[in-house]
Amino acid sequence: MKLKGSLAIPTWIAVLAFAQISNAACKGLVSLDMLNKMNPDAASDTYCEKFESTSGIKGECVSNAEALEPINKAIRKFGVIERGEIVATLAWMLKESEGWKYNINHFPGDAGKGTRAIMSWTYVNMYAQQVQSEAYVKTIGSFNSNPETADDTTKNKVMELVLNDDDTFGAGFWFIATQAADFHNSKTQLRDGNLDDYKAYVDKAIETVWDDSRGDWWEKVNSALVF
Repeated sequence: MKLKGSLAIPTWIAVLAFAQISNAACKGLVSLDMLNKMNPDAASDTYCEKFESTSGIKGECVSNAEALEPINKAIRKFGVIERGEIVATLAWMLKESEGWKYNINHFPGDAGKGTRAIMSWTYVNMYAQQVQSEAYVKTIGSFNSNPETADDTTKNKVMELVLNDDDTFGAGFWFIATQAADFHNSKTQLRDGNLDDYKAYVDKAIETVWDDSRGDWWEKVNSALVF
């Protein structure tokens, strides 16, 4: 799609605009009961208190009750309404954040790597540029032309733009809607209740190594998410 002259609308803007229009009346599909079933430890009021006291990591952990609204906002915002895609996205974020405990990468502590999906700097940079555009320009500064060369301090400052609850829980949904076109709204990918499809998503879209814990999280989410 093009405007007058040669000014083109970036694909990600068109995707998000369509998602917001088509889902204007969509209600949140995930309930607190569902989150508590897929991530039972985080149902406790003392979940984060216990984690922080044992790990020494403060201010990252959230409970299911705190995660619920941002997750449903993201489903509506990015138009991820197919059950198989929601299961895949929640399973990915639960695995990477270890049940909402982490918001950034601690092991080994790669600069600019974070959100509940613990996305690499490449995707965090793209995400921040898209959802926090004005602040992003100020923060990325002279590295705007080549973000991969940004120093660690700049990477972390950009990452901080998307660590708020709405953006950090939106990361996984943004990814599938804008960076994994072959898997979004597909009749042959991420089919409802299909673990092999999720394995393919992990391999070909997220591009990370499969292990049994990824399957365990997927099983929990798939079992708990009922609508």
